[in-house]
Amino acid sequence: MTSPAASRRHPNPSPLAEPGYLPTPCLIRPEPVTEYPHPGALGEEFEARVDEWEMATFTTDDPEDHEPRYRWELSTAPGWKLGGHEPWNYQGYFGPVRCHTCGNKMRFVAAMASVEWDGGTASWAPAEFLDGPVNSRLRRQSPTDVRLGRHETMRIFTCPVSSVHPVISDLI
Repeated sequence: MTSPAASRRHPNPSPLAEPGYLPTPCLIRPEPVTEYPHPGALGEEFEARVDEWEMATFTTDDPEDHEPRYRWELSTAPGWKLGGHEPWNYQGYFGPVRCHTCGNKMRFVAAMASVEWDGGTASWAPAEFLDGPVNSRLRRQSPTDVRLGRHETMRIFTCPVSSVHPVISDLI
């Protein structure tokens, strides 16, 4: 019979893998968050309205210093997640992911990310990680130590029409 303390210990990772390929044991603390779709997913008219709102609300002396706050701080939560809105990278929205078999829009299932949040925004970082200098925050933004591609995010999609249609995954 195994003691309760022994059953809580994490297994030791295999020494055969390169850093970044095996996750560092850590606690899973799921939390519900409210996120909104990428503005590009809602159409050009909505995207233009968001841009107008941001420019009117968060004015700076130099329009070149404008930061897209809706995109980075309200829409598509970064990091590891199940469900919600699919994340998109800095290059923007390229339309829905489509099933290769039937052409229907795929259902977003999960994302696994190299980092939980970026260093420039604070809205998605745990509040306890916001203290201290930016370099300290950046060291804590990857608690799993998993590195996908060149610090990318893997997304997984399924077809809502048929479970026998192939699952699609990509890196962004």
